[in-house]
Amino acid sequence: MQQVNARVHAERLEKRALKREATLLRSMVEDYCRRHHQSDELCEDCKAFLTYALTRLACCPFGEKKPTCAKCKIHCYRAEEKETARQIMREEGPRMLLKHPLLTLEHLIKNTKEAPDRPRNPRAKHSKATDR
Repeated sequence: MQQVNARVHAERLEKRALKREATLLRSMVEDYCRRHHQSDELCEDCKAFLTYALTRLACCPFGEKKPTCAKCKIHCYRAEEKETARQIMREEGPRMLLKHPLLTLEHLIKNTKEAPDRPRNPRAKHSKATDR
């Protein structure tokens, strides 16, 4: 299959936890497309969704401490893409236990933990009124 990358900050998906999340996400979308669209290559819709999802993953403000999307307090997917993600994960999640057992178990364990509070933007300008 062709390599699909995030539109911005793709380098963030090349290490540690975000790399594992991206690997699992790619595998789920590729398997879903293969089963539903009978193609060895990603169809245009699945390619567009995967690019969108990887971009959202790369831009996650939690970074390496990212919770699973189901537990996250920040919902960054648009409604249509959120529904597509739910559909893909509902169908492909159980299949991933065979294909990527360690990544899937790590994801399931992360899903049992509570998400951290929204991270504060260190570059944001704060007014004097909020400092009191």
